[in-house]
This record gives sequence, C-alpha cells and structure tokens, in this order.
Amino acid sequence: MPSHEVRVQLAGAILALAAIAVVVELVRRRRLTEWQSITWLTAAVVAGAFAAHRRIQFVLADFVGIYYPPVLILGAFVFGGLVILLLQSVALTRLEARNRKLAQSVALLRERLDRVESDGRTDARSGEDA
Repeated sequence: MPSHEVRVQLAGAILALAAIAVVVELVRRRRLTEWQSITWLTAAVVAGAFAAHRRIQFVLADFVGIYYPPVLILGAFVFGGLVILLLQSVALTRLEARNRKLAQSVALLRERLDRVESDGRTDARSGEDA
C-alpha cells in the first residue's frame, strides 16, 4: 500500500489531468474560448505541480510566512477564483456594451425600413389616384 503522501500526489495529479482534459474538450466543442482556457489550464498545471512536487508548497509557504502550507494552496485557488470572476465580469461588461450598440443599430434600421415602406405605400396610392 502506497504511503499517504504518494496517494495525495497521485490524486492531485489525476485531478489536474482530468481538469486539463475537460478544458481541452470544452475548447474543442467551442463552449470555452481559447483565452478563457488559458486561465483554467494554468490553474490545472499549478494544481498538478503542487501535487507532484509537494516541497514547492512548503518552500512558497515559508517564503510568504504561512505556517500551514495547505493554506497557501487554498489562498492561491481563492485568489485564482477571484481573477477568473474579474475576467468574466470584464467579458460580460464588454458583451453588454456590444449588445446595447447592436440593439440600437437594429432599432435605427427598423425605423428607417418602416419609413421607406410607408413612403412606398404612399407613392403606390398616389400612383393609383392618377
């Protein structure tokens, strides 16, 4: 039976590989854009690196001044989640602005089309009276 540390490393590596596979599949199906996938792939690679080389988290935790190294991982993922939320907020704001501009353009075109159609009907009626 492998030691606890080996099992944790194996589980972390498997989860990281599964996350990478899911992200690649979502990009392939066009459900996730390439620039969004970079963030998720980075998170998966970092998780895999922490799982495969547990000394990294101990060195980084010591450098930052965190007593319990797993808290560093939790903090990193919370920070990463906030970055992803920020990126999604920026994308949503950009899409809202584009949607508003598009709706205004459609409204102007519809108004112009209605005016042209009503002028065409008026001209047709004028031609019938003559």
